Amino acid sequence: MKFYVYENSRIPQALSLFINIWAITLYPFIICKGELDQRTRTHEIIHLHQQRELLLIGFYLLYVWYWLVGVWKLRSFHGAYRNIPFEKEAYANDQDPTYPLNRKPYSWRKYL
Repeated sequence: MKFYVYENSRIPQALSLFINIWAITLYPFIICKGELDQRTRTHEIIHLHQQRELLLIGFYLLYVWYWLVGVWKLRSFHGAYRNIPFEKEAYANDQDPTYPLNRKPYSWRKYL
């Protein structure tokens, strides 16, 4: 999978409305506030896979839906973010740099 990494960008800070964003993936770009470490790189590559398999728009619609439901249920922006299945998958596997290579499509569904 081809992707592009932009480090030392101001974009994550500009998008930090509800939570502090260090890096963000907007297919096919990974944009980071500082230098990208291996763990964050793996985390964001997992998001690239999720975005590709849901044809971008599906990912973004579901991401916002899960976040809004989480805010309503948990009354916490950060808690809602951590409860999004896409984030659960990425956080659960970001310490294994080989995970994106072996990941099965739609693996995020295990985190619903």
